[in-house]
Amino acid sequence: MENYYWAALGAAKGIGTARLLALVKAFGSAQNLYEAEEADILATGIVSEKSAAQFAECRKDNGNLPEKLREQCERFGVSVVPVTGPEYPERLKQILRPPVVLYVKGTLPDCRYSIGMVGSRLADAYGVKVATVFSKALATAGVVVVSGGAKGIDSASHAGALQGGGKTVAVLGCGVDVVYPHTNAKLFAAIAENGALVSEYPPGTQPERYHFPERNRIINGISQGVVLVQATARSGALITTEFAMDEGREVFCVPGNIFTDKSAGPHKLIKAGARLVDSPKEILEELFPELSGSMHSNLFSGCNDAAPLRKCPEAHRKILDLLTQGPLTLEQIVNASGFSIGEASVMLLEMQMMGFVQMNSAQQYFCS
Repeated sequence: MENYYWAALGAAKGIGTARLLALVKAFGSAQNLYEAEEADILATGIVSEKSAAQFAECRKDNGNLPEKLREQCERFGVSVVPVTGPEYPERLKQILRPPVVLYVKGTLPDCRYSIGMVGSRLADAYGVKVATVFSKALATAGVVVVSGGAKGIDSASHAGALQGGGKTVAVLGCGVDVVYPHTNAKLFAAIAENGALVSEYPPGTQPERYHFPERNRIINGISQGVVLVQATARSGALITTEFAMDEGREVFCVPGNIFTDKSAGPHKLIKAGARLVDSPKEILEELFPELSGSMHSNLFSGCNDAAPLRKCPEAHRKILDLLTQGPLTLEQIVNASGFSIGEASVMLLEMQMMGFVQMNSAQQYFCS
């Protein structure tokens, strides 16, 4: 039950993580602190009168919050990892505002070797291929791939790590029981089986615009470095790289086509001194030299080559047959194929990663 008192403390306003840690130490447990009188909290001298009053008001409005959180987490199979817990990533504790708790669906892997992969939600076929190839190779070598669970580069990064038989962590801007975007239901289930869905927000929390910049600091905090694949000059993915630079993490940028605005973000950072990379081997050798020995030397031999032709899975042929007649939107594919939006989205993502399908600027899919 102690972990749920930690979760309730994390939901209270007015006191940051560092001061909460000091208060818990002073009172002996998270439960003792949560149940303490305002005067006793103020008497410690750890917080101001204003902070103590704000904290007390939050607890007054949510007196049975620990029990509510326990019920929610047990219902959805979610565990609570407090900042003091052994499973909490050590590197994440070192950022300016570490989350008081992490809500986890799945099993949080050992993140000593971990890389953040970020980029555009509107990635083109090149960006998807880069994210998939890099993540697959790094995951195969033993690196945990951390991303945000969004469309585009995030989804391709998680999928690549899973293809490599490795572990991946999706840091969400909503509760870990909420599938957002809804088309990622199948992917999220796979991530929970081979890594973890992670959030600082309790179950049931819906996505809000301001949640996503906040979750970016966690992606950076867990990771030893961050790779930016595709991003416009004003992309939210750049927030993660800013956190990384502020925290002294290594930032890697993959160069792109100069005729698309999706290359503006990486190219801007490269000009400012970020590390240009065109192979996952460079990242492995720079950040994880102990993993780059001869046993992994064959992982990167084909990374810069064109995708080899593969036999298309039987379930995908119906969509490919439709696309041979001309470009189609997702809605048109769903209407013509009889597949659900989720099924079609997953198959299209898989075909993009296999090099069979691309997407144009009008959001239409077409055969490569």
